[in-house]
Amino acid sequence: LKSTDTDEGSAEDDVSEQTSDSSALSPSVSEDIPRGGGSSIRQKPPALPTLADYRKFALPCLGLWVAQPLLSLVDTAFVGLSGDATKSASNLAALGPATTFFDGATYLFAFLNVATTNLYSTARARYGEQSDQAESVVRTASRIAMRCGIGLMFFLLAFARPLLALYIGHEVDNTPELLDAAVDYVKIRAFSMPTSLLLGVVQAALLGAKDSVTPLISILYSTIVNVFGDFLLVKQANMGLRGAAIATLLAQWAATAALLGPARQRLVRNHSLGLWKKSKTESTDSVSGRTFLGFAAPVLTLILGKLAAFGFMTHSAAAVPGQPTPLAAHQIILSLFFFVSPFMEVISQTAQTFIPPYLAPAMDHIAKKAKSESNYDPGQD
Repeated sequence: LKSTDTDEGSAEDDVSEQTSDSSALSPSVSEDIPRGGGSSIRQKPPALPTLADYRKFALPCLGLWVAQPLLSLVDTAFVGLSGDATKSASNLAALGPATTFFDGATYLFAFLNVATTNLYSTARARYGEQSDQAESVVRTASRIAMRCGIGLMFFLLAFARPLLALYIGHEVDNTPELLDAAVDYVKIRAFSMPTSLLLGVVQAALLGAKDSVTPLISILYSTIVNVFGDFLLVKQANMGLRGAAIATLLAQWAATAALLGPARQRLVRNHSLGLWKKSKTESTDSVSGRTFLGFAAPVLTLILGKLAAFGFMTHSAAAVPGQPTPLAAHQIILSLFFFVSPFMEVISQTAQTFIPPYLAPAMDHIAKKAKSESNYDPGQD
């Protein structure tokens, strides 16, 4: 017992010495650093959401995530069921690499959607829904999306053929009509790229505002236009893959047009997204493009890994003898997989929307300490 007491006493002395050393380095910081949500954080987090709150957000969000793969599945069904067996198999074989290539080009800019949701929900929690900082996130994201979309559109129009030839592989030499059909599909859908990226960031901002119903309504418009377009152009007019591309293009435009009006009313006070130039009402401390680029590296790493995997599978399917049947079968299975996979994405989207209000008090505390003390290290909090 005596030995134990001695050990405990020496341990207490060591702890006290470490504590005194830490206090000597930054006494004012150590006195006010919150541990476990201490009382030094004046702003308290909001009340915890109920299961009903999660359900009201997650169910429409699920429909939003499933809608796009469902439209691709509809395109696959119409293309596969139109025309004779040989023609439908050839169109399906071309649809596979065309859709994965185009969707891959779109996914490269998915970091804009992730950044918009996180930045907007955080700005709303810290400064308020009608604050200049929150509106700045929406305007900056919209401008970046439009500019990136226009640049990507011209890039696809110029380099779709050589890139698709490289993507499909040596099978292009044996079936040149497959490459021609895939290039036509990509070039037609390229005209939807600016509105596609803009639609993504506006949807992300509305989800950050805990509004998953308004984006779902716009997707309903898109679904109706796409289904009727496929029926008229693919089934009735027998336009094949071109008809499917035109129907998807019109559906994308319809969804964007249906969403922009409610989004301007909900997200910005002057009802202007500032798509082409910075608004005069935006403050000097508004969110810049560099802030969005901070999300690019981790998101792009994940996306490039997925694209590499799906691209390798498509390339391998194109190398299987007996084309176009193997590549057509690959397209059907891939469409079914993409339809099932978004179900778990709803959990991630719900977390990105609901968590920032609970982080805002701690972030405000760190920002205040950083301003008040020049030698303050935010990593200590």
